[in-house]
Amino acid sequence: MARTLFGARSRWRRVPWKPPPEPTQARPSDPPPKPAGTPPPPARETWWSALSSYGLVAVLAVAVLMASGTAPAPRVLPVTAPLASVQPSGWARWLAHLTVGPQTGRDWLDAGLPLLSWADGQLPSPWPVHWRGLAADGVAALTGTPLSNLSRLLSSAIPPVGALPVPGGAAVRLPPALRTTAPGLPGDHGRIWAQLGAGPLVGIYQSHSHEAFLPALPAGTTLAHSTDWPHTVVQVGWWLAQDLSMRGIPVVQSRVDNMQHGLLASYTMALATAKTLMRWWPTVKVLLDVHRGQASAAATTLTVGGEPTARILLVVGTSQLLPNPHWHENLTFALALSRELAQLAPGIVRPPGVETVPYRYNQQLLPADVQVEIGGPHNTLAEERRAAVELADALAALIHAGRVPGLASTAAG
Repeated sequence: MARTLFGARSRWRRVPWKPPPEPTQARPSDPPPKPAGTPPPPARETWWSALSSYGLVAVLAVAVLMASGTAPAPRVLPVTAPLASVQPSGWARWLAHLTVGPQTGRDWLDAGLPLLSWADGQLPSPWPVHWRGLAADGVAALTGTPLSNLSRLLSSAIPPVGALPVPGGAAVRLPPALRTTAPGLPGDHGRIWAQLGAGPLVGIYQSHSHEAFLPALPAGTTLAHSTDWPHTVVQVGWWLAQDLSMRGIPVVQSRVDNMQHGLLASYTMALATAKTLMRWWPTVKVLLDVHRGQASAAATTLTVGGEPTARILLVVGTSQLLPNPHWHENLTFALALSRELAQLAPGIVRPPGVETVPYRYNQQLLPADVQVEIGGPHNTLAEERRAAVELADALAALIHAGRVPGLASTAAG
């Protein structure tokens, strides 16, 4: 049978049987075999280095955001010093000038992305978003002509119209927001925008509206900040407004709380406040940002006429970090005001009298725009009140004499 199926000469060959070899046990530590051609895995040092870098950056970011306390005040320069002097650079410079609080992270978001606060419904006046007004402001910024001013529009289209007199000298229609009030604000029935006299020449606001005076605060208070307005620089600004009005200078004071979103966002909100003030009162030629200093009582107090009085320091922002086209005029105005103060009340000007800083502090708005530091955290309200009188005397003298940039000799008196 076998010969019939496979033929006479079969190709099959008898092979002796051998038992299969027993499989070797792989040690647990041995890696599994890899098929040929598999690329080698990336070096472990690559991903570990990247992870370490990201971790270090995250730790530094959290440390900055969670830091609290008061950092050193911004570096100031006397007017006699070179403005281009060498300053520390890098992280040491910037971190040394940061003043952060518990709400730092929220403040940074509000300052960098204000629409986040608006979306949450937490953005109060004067920042409400009105799209028609926003569009009109954009057109005005591009063309220089406000859409809400018919005479300016006609003058732009037909120049001879600008030479025609306005019938009856129509007054500017002020917005209903001027009637809004806030509890605790001093004078003028608590109005947030207090106007004394027609056609104000001086505008007053407070970027650091919570700055207060320790002798007027409850015992044991260590931080001289408060929202009890009669004990803050808001009250000092109101005294200054009253004194200027009594000397024949029409004035408007904004009592907007520019620190309601924290210290870090205060200058951003104060810029919007100052722009609103100038838009509603285009007659304003002098802007004063009222502060109180940080020096000791010995440095911020002297005797004038037998009475202890807070001393005054004027601060001018330059264009070292951001452009400020008016800083030379602001410096000229501040020097003139400092000299007038020194003549009226010798010693009331705290040395060096006028200081320049690399930050512009919102002083790019007018040629007569300065920051005024009246006293310090250890001064009493009575000492602040006397200083406001002296400052009003000096400023009124400059205005009546026409020694204010952008303002000719005026008959305000």
